Amino acid sequence: MLDIALLIVLLVLGTRTFLALRRESTVRAEFGQSSQLDWLALSYPLGPVLLLVGTWILPLVILLAVVAAIYAYALLVASRQRHALECAGTNRVKGALLATSSASLGAIVGLIYVALAAVFMFLVRAIQSPTLGA
Repeated sequence: MLDIALLIVLLVLGTRTFLALRRESTVRAEFGQSSQLDWLALSYPLGPVLLLVGTWILPLVILLAVVAAIYAYALLVASRQRHALECAGTNRVKGALLATSSASLGAIVGLIYVALAAVFMFLVRAIQSPTLGA
């Protein structure tokens, strides 16, 4: 149930971030920033979907690493763009900074989700395993 709720939250956050980044695309292009972050923001709901249905295809550890890499890469790109926009020193980048910060927030939420899912899945596996020394 928590997975579906987080899927909805990340879907809304990713869509809003994508639209905000697209709205500020001229300012970001003026300061030499790519549109890669726009498309990474749309991949935010991909994490919960992969963790829900991906266990039939990939082992759990590899799946967690792939999903964490998606969010970590988005956070890296957002951090670099935010730093470049902060160095611009003009008021025209305020909207672009807000959009980039929203992208960072989505990536951080995704990383927290992956960490909590990993802990939960580890605990479930530990509870299901036979006791040591018995």
